[in-house]
Amino acid sequence: MARLKIGDVFEIVTSNGIGLFQYVHKDETIGELIRILPYLFEEGYVIEDELLKKKELYLIHFPLGTALNQKLVTKKGSYPIPQDFKLPKKFRSEYMVNGELICWHIIDYDTWKRETVERMTEEQKQLSPWRIWNDTLLKQRLAEGWTLDR
Repeated sequence: MARLKIGDVFEIVTSNGIGLFQYVHKDETIGELIRILPYLFEEGYVIEDELLKKKELYLIHFPLGTALNQKLVTKKGSYPIPQDFKLPKKFRSEYMVNGELICWHIIDYDTWKRETVERMTEEQKQLSPWRIWNDTLLKQRLAEGWTLDR
C-alpha cells in the first residue's frame, strides 16, 4: 500500500476537469478525511500555493489508500495544511425514508453522538457531509459543482 502523509495533494479526473483534494486526517474507524479544493482544472495546470491556502469547498471521508493503490487518484505532492484549518467538530447527515427527507442528524466527530434537527441553522448548513464517498461519487459531485448549499 502506498504510504499516505497528512498534507498530500491528489488529483482525480472527472468528466468536467481535474479535481484536487488534500489529505488532512485519518480516523481509525471511518478512514481518511480529505478537503476538497475549489475549482476544476484542465490538463497542464500548475498547483500554486495560493490555491492550497483557500478555504476548502467541504470535507469528506474517502478511501484514499485504496484509490491510490488502484490508480484512481494521482499524488501531486505534499503541501502544508493551511494554518487556519481546523478539524471540524461536527458533520451533518440527512435522514431519508422512502426518498423523503425526515430530518437531519448533526454528528459530533469525537463522540459520534447525533443530534436530530428538523431544520438546519445557517451554521449547520455549512457542515460537511457525514459520509464516505467512493471515487465514482466524488467524481460525479466534483463534475456537477456540488457544494454544501446545493
